[in-house]
Amino acid sequence: MQGKIEIITGCMFSGKSTELLNRLNNCSVDYLLLKPKIDTRYGLSNVSTHSGIKKSAKVVSSLSDVFDNISKIKVIGVDEAQFFSSSIIKDSLKLKSLGKRIIIAGLNKDYLNKEFKSVSGLIKIADKLTKLYAVCNRCSAPASRSHRLAKEKSIILLGHKDAYEPLCKKCYKNAR
Repeated sequence: MQGKIEIITGCMFSGKSTELLNRLNNCSVDYLLLKPKIDTRYGLSNVSTHSGIKKSAKVVSSLSDVFDNISKIKVIGVDEAQFFSSSIIKDSLKLKSLGKRIIIAGLNKDYLNKEFKSVSGLIKIADKLTKLYAVCNRCSAPASRSHRLAKEKSIILLGHKDAYEPLCKKCYKNAR
């Protein structure tokens, strides 16, 4: 079996986790769902969509944490790729070389509209790229930006509707 890397990306609230879970649910083979240790928003070992769909996941620091336990696994799903280091790129290429299908969901840009290096690197090696859009909170146009509502200044701020909103390019520019 030939491996494949599929990337699902977009701004917050664009349906990345939902698309990831849908693809995994449509698999007719065994799969493994992974999430980063840093993401504790919806419980330690769950991937959850904003609409409340939950799926049990293995919590890892890097994809290499599972290399020894995947001989029977054909598909690996990864949520919140932006929280992994750039080693996710090398690890994904290794999994692909082992014949695994890897489906990875993650934000392409932070709230300052700067690329996450891990995700931009994954996009460069992807066999398939899906870019999703949310609906702008202010004008209902397709949204491609994650606007931070909270005043916290750190780059990583775990949150959801209380901390971020999706905006189109024009409304994002006006909100800055």
